[in-house]
Amino acid sequence: MTAVKRGEPFSPVTGLPVSYSSKAAETNWYDFAVEYVDRTWARTSANHRKNVAKALTAVTVALLRTPPKQFEPVKVRTALREWAFNHKRRTDPGRPMPDDVRVILDWVQRNTLPMSAWEDPEKVDAVVSALGTLLDGTAAKASSVSRNRRIMNLVIGYAIKHGILRSNPLPKGKTEGAGPKVAQAIDKRSLLNPRQVAAYETVPGL
Repeated sequence: MTAVKRGEPFSPVTGLPVSYSSKAAETNWYDFAVEYVDRTWARTSANHRKNVAKALTAVTVALLRTPPKQFEPVKVRTALREWAFNHKRRTDPGRPMPDDVRVILDWVQRNTLPMSAWEDPEKVDAVVSALGTLLDGTAAKASSVSRNRRIMNLVIGYAIKHGILRSNPLPKGKTEGAGPKVAQAIDKRSLLNPRQVAAYETVPGL
C-alpha cells in the first residue's frame, strides 16, 4: 500500500514493488555461475566439481536468451563444462583457452539471462526440466536428477547468502521422475508360519 501511494512501479514478474527487488536483475547468470565455481573450487572434491560443471552447463543452456544456432550444441556444452566451469583449466597460464572456445563463451556471456530469470516461474520450470533431461531428449536417471537438484540448491543458497536472490525458487518435495523407494524391511506377511513350514516338510522332494 505504501508503494502504491508513492506511485512506485511494480515488477510484472514478481508483482512486488521495484524497491523490493534483489540484486538479481543486475547480475548475469553466467558470470555468477563462474564466480560460484571459482569460490567453491578449493573446498570440493574432483568428482563433485565434475558434477557441478554438468549441472551448471545444463542450467546455463536453459537460461540463454536465444539458442546458439551458429554453434554446434555439443561444442557449446563442452566449452561450458570443460572450460567455463573448470577453474583450474580456465586459469592455467600454461594452457591458454582455444580461440573457438573463447568465441563461444563470449557469446554465452552476452546472451545469458540475468539472475532475475529465477524469479520467473516459467524459466524455473525450464531449468528444472533441463536438469532432468539428457542430451538426446530422454529422461535422466532419478539419481542424476536428485544430484543435480542438490547441487542447484547449493548454488541458489550461495546466491541468497550474497543477497542476489531473496528466496529459493526451486520446487520442494519429491524429485520428478524419481522411482518409488524400495522398502528395506521384510514384510512379515510374506513369511511362512510354523504350520505352513511343517506342511512343506512333509511334501516328497522338498
